[in-house]
Amino acid sequence: MLVVGQPEGADDMRWAALTTKTKATVVVAVAAAVWLGGVGSAGALVGSVAASAGETRPAAVVAAVDPTTAPKATRTPTPTPTPTPVVEVTEVTSDAPVPFDRTTVDDPSLPKGQTKVTTAGVDGVETTTWRVTTTDGVETDRVEVGKEVTKAPVAEVTAIGSYVAPAPAPAAPAAPAAPAQQAPAAPAPVQQAPAQEVIRPGAYCSPAQAGAVAQAATGKSYRCGGHGPDKNGDLHWNTM
Repeated sequence: MLVVGQPEGADDMRWAALTTKTKATVVVAVAAAVWLGGVGSAGALVGSVAASAGETRPAAVVAAVDPTTAPKATRTPTPTPTPTPVVEVTEVTSDAPVPFDRTTVDDPSLPKGQTKVTTAGVDGVETTTWRVTTTDGVETDRVEVGKEVTKAPVAEVTAIGSYVAPAPAPAAPAAPAAPAQQAPAAPAPVQQAPAQEVIRPGAYCSPAQAGAVAQAATGKSYRCGGHGPDKNGDLHWNTM
């Protein structure tokens, strides 16, 4: 070790007088000064360290190593590994409603002006298929690859009434009541004498045979009581 500005023997004496801690500080400072600023900077730094250690006169210490031939430290940065991205491709589907249509039909059984839903409408379903690409769990691309109606809609049907009741027919006038007619009296029954009886004209006949007609042997017909009763009240077979 060489001390600048003092006899060579004095340099050894001053170095020996330094404490172990001060010596270590001087060695480190000299190495750093030589690396960064050369010999001049190293001397100034050693003087400052010696003064703080209680020396009455600062001294510059020059390293025995030639700075032109001293190896220079190099920093080799540690390479940071580049992570390989995780890419995944999947297919997903999404559904969308397909609105149903509405239609109407005539219904002659419903009164005109009335409506009735005969078939309820139901929405259909349209399914879209997507190819999705994710990188490290984040979606980076989405492409539509297909679309189809997976459930057909059902149309709503509403019946509209068209029935009109006919007007009532006017009531026919009541026919006048026909006068009651009496049935004609039935003619008195004609009592016939027994066929085998042959009467004698002018002969008596019983009151039970009054009005009866009989024939004589000559074939001529006679009526019982045809001329009415005689003065005695008896009836005779008289000419008709």
